[in-house]
Amino acid sequence: MESEDIRRQLLSHIQSYKKSTILLEELAAFMSGHDVNYPSFAETILQLEEMQILVGVKAHGRNGKRPALAYQYKIRRVFMRQGHLQRIQQHSAQFHPSINLDWYYGQSEDTWNKDLTYIERIHHFLAMHGLPVSEVPAPERSYQLTGDEKWITDGGGRVVLERLGLWSKMLIKPVSDPLMWAFNPSLETSQSYQSHLIIENKTTFQALLTGLSTLPFSTLIFGSGWKIVGNLEMFHLQYPVQDVQHTFYYFGDLDWEGIRIWHALQVKHMVKLAVEFYLACLEHKGVPGKLNQIRSEADLATCRTVLPEAAGEQLENMLRNGQYIPQEVLGREQLLAIGRLGV
Repeated sequence: MESEDIRRQLLSHIQSYKKSTILLEELAAFMSGHDVNYPSFAETILQLEEMQILVGVKAHGRNGKRPALAYQYKIRRVFMRQGHLQRIQQHSAQFHPSINLDWYYGQSEDTWNKDLTYIERIHHFLAMHGLPVSEVPAPERSYQLTGDEKWITDGGGRVVLERLGLWSKMLIKPVSDPLMWAFNPSLETSQSYQSHLIIENKTTFQALLTGLSTLPFSTLIFGSGWKIVGNLEMFHLQYPVQDVQHTFYYFGDLDWEGIRIWHALQVKHMVKLAVEFYLACLEHKGVPGKLNQIRSEADLATCRTVLPEAAGEQLENMLRNGQYIPQEVLGREQLLAIGRLGV
């Protein structure tokens, strides 16, 4: 067994060892199943002493063999970590300057080793081609970087690229599903200011669809719950009208989930709340249900800043009492009447 292999085996054992001291006989017992003689074993232990990972306990003495080893060792884990940090530093000096390894300094060696193969492949791509200058779909970029077209979308590749500070620099086109939307034929696409209404649920979407040509929205978009947060990235690809300022409005259920979806859209895409629809819903009583939804006080607080004070207070009291209002509480004619007046 090579010296490097012996050291790797011993380091792995020491890292998983829970106590702060370890007996020589325990180290020897661990290596007993490997083809290792005493001189090779002792040489590796002395190397670990030189690295200050193992420090002999003087009170227990040494075994008197040649070379002599301590009967008991203190484990200096801080020096094991230093070796890990040194390896990251060495790679940092060798890798393409666009690769930032700072995140890994605070992580375990296992995490570093798991990502290292991919980081090396990314380095080779950047060394040969530099940073990309044009956008390509995720599968294409994924294959260029690692030889696996699914690495970015299904293999954790996006996370690794974000850790390296490379995600935005890789110029990857959105991989979201296409948006489901309807076009309003009564409005000119050349209008410089256009508004769009996102509807969370299918029933309400279809009700508004029947009178879309009478509404002031260029498109009616079906949100389908949380899907819309990612899928809205596809809008400009599917609606490539130039020199237009787009404004998006969202109308969903008056429950914790619906508010969280809207706030996520606001943060990511600056989507506004379709206030008039919400005010109309609040004219109805809440019904019990949806008690298992995730609550977000921050999202609710943001929603309250958009609504009139009394409506915001009513919404909060309703949610805290375990009630909600589905958007289907508004019938077709009322939906269209509100939509025609604007939101």
